[in-house]
Amino acid sequence: MKTFVTGSAGFIGSNFVTQWLSENDGPVISYDKLTYAGNKINLASCLSDSRHTFINGDICETEKLINIFNDFRP
Repeated sequence: MKTFVTGSAGFIGSNFVTQWLSENDGPVISYDKLTYAGNKINLASCLSDSRHTFINGDICETEKLINIFNDFRP
């Protein structure tokens, strides 16, 4: 199962992604706008994991989300 996580570079999202990768074999797609609340350094332990894909974006970008869902099929 592929998992898509929004807000993945924030405190809760990054901990969820880290935990998910430690307990599951499936891929995870991280999506975050990287504002004051989200920092890519929070995902440092996941960035080298081949099951993890990080995408910088805003959930208000409908076209971008449609393309991601079409490409990754989470």
